[in-house]
Amino acid sequence: MQQFNQPTLIKKAPQLLNQTIHRLFDSEAPTQQVQLLHPQPASQRQLFLDRVIRDQWTVFFQLMPKTAEGYPVNVYGRVKQLTADRFLISSKNTVYVVTFDQIRYIANL
Repeated sequence: MQQFNQPTLIKKAPQLLNQTIHRLFDSEAPTQQVQLLHPQPASQRQLFLDRVIRDQWTVFFQLMPKTAEGYPVNVYGRVKQLTADRFLISSKNTVYVVTFDQIRYIANL
């Protein structure tokens, strides 16, 4: 093991930190495919969504993107209604603003 004296370590700290950060961001993130669930009928989603909002449950959502470049997202969180067709889903450190059509599946897990 290499021994560093205090001044040398302080001088090399930014370089070591920079190398560590580059390794973290340069490595590819594991690509996990989200398993698509069977979409629920709109009437079932609407009824369950109304109940989830009223009772403030934390539930599972599978969200579909609006564009083909996007990918489905599984979210476990709480939902609030913003407008007649827009909803705010809060999950730990992430917030999603979605339309009713983007909600593919809802479950109380």
